[in-house]
Amino acid sequence: MIREKLTSRMGKDVVWTFVIQITIMLCAFVITKLLSNRLSIEDFGQYNVVKRSVQVISFVMLAGVGIALPRYIPLYQKGEKPKPIAPLLAASFIYILGISMVVCLICWVFSGEMQQLVLGDGGNTTLFIVALAYAFTLAMAQLIYSYYRGTGNFKWYNGAGLLVSLSIIVPLVALPILTTMNVFTSWLIVTTALVVFFFVRELRMMDIVPMAISTVKEELRTIIKYSSGRMVADFFLFSLSAFPLIYISNSQGLQPTAYYSVGVTFVTMVTPLFSFMGIILLPYVSECIAKKELGKADNFINRLLQLYVASSLAITAVLYLFTEFFTWLFFSPSYIITADLSRIMILAIMPQTLYLLYRNPIDAVSDIPYNTIILGICLVVMIVTFTLASTLTQLAWAYTIVSVLQGLLSWLTWLILNRKFATK
Repeated sequence: MIREKLTSRMGKDVVWTFVIQITIMLCAFVITKLLSNRLSIEDFGQYNVVKRSVQVISFVMLAGVGIALPRYIPLYQKGEKPKPIAPLLAASFIYILGISMVVCLICWVFSGEMQQLVLGDGGNTTLFIVALAYAFTLAMAQLIYSYYRGTGNFKWYNGAGLLVSLSIIVPLVALPILTTMNVFTSWLIVTTALVVFFFVRELRMMDIVPMAISTVKEELRTIIKYSSGRMVADFFLFSLSAFPLIYISNSQGLQPTAYYSVGVTFVTMVTPLFSFMGIILLPYVSECIAKKELGKADNFINRLLQLYVASSLAITAVLYLFTEFFTWLFFSPSYIITADLSRIMILAIMPQTLYLLYRNPIDAVSDIPYNTIILGICLVVMIVTFTLASTLTQLAWAYTIVSVLQGLLSWLTWLILNRKFATK
């Protein structure tokens, strides 16, 4: 029985995705170890601020297309009346390009304020431009990943992600001196080259036919209608990760930011292990909807819930008990003093895994952006609790409390939506 499931299409996708995502997570460990040892504490603090800021800007530029394509491609290809996806892809590219231009215009008009926000304590115009360019490159990379997810090509989805992760390690080893500037500049060059390669490869393999402008406009309306709410959700999601570091950087300086980022990094290094199933769940649940088999998807998600809870509790326990050792292993001895702070934030792993399990099924079953509402509530609570907190310990507890709220709201939303669609 188990062998049959593993050899099925879904089983192969799960195994392949799990193995590659574990490898990508190990790459993240290596990157963090290299940077924490080779950058000064202040530079490591600024690196974390810029990294989180770039992620937020990148997903604003992506404009929710990362969710839209994995949903609509299966619906178009597996529905009762299959539709071509080329106009959908063209509309997605146009939409991302338009949003990115608006983002860059806003950053230019409010350059002083945006530099302070994106870079943390201290401005640097060149680094700011590099960060914006890198954010756009990452948005283009996510467009390609979303296309692979939607078409069910998980080997290329995972392979492309792994290639990017391995490639950005090279400059960290090869460069004689590391600064925040040359880290992001080298990553921009490497990632841009790989994105161009993926784009050229897929365009050469596609059977491109002339498309009516009216058809592209129709798909653009579809993308805008579905993605606009998800774009805000992406902004909220990565703001939940970036806001703590930006806030601490501006209120307490780069050294406390570096110490706080250790706990955040523990969480963000582990959670990709649980987000890997979401990569498959969104197109899978969308396909089940197209075939009117939502009960099948619900059974699969319930089995995953047991696995997620058990494994996240085990990982949390190990990290909590051996925080000093893992801090020394993944960072450097100078960060061991952050162990008590990190233990508080490690407790956020389990509730965040619940959110990662349910967010894609929620997006698949409903056009209403429930995830946007959940994340918006969590971001408001985070801003309020951070404003009231005065010490790093209180800020760590605020982070964990918001994560608990995020997981609880996601679980309740899925229960309500599942019952709603089960009665139809």
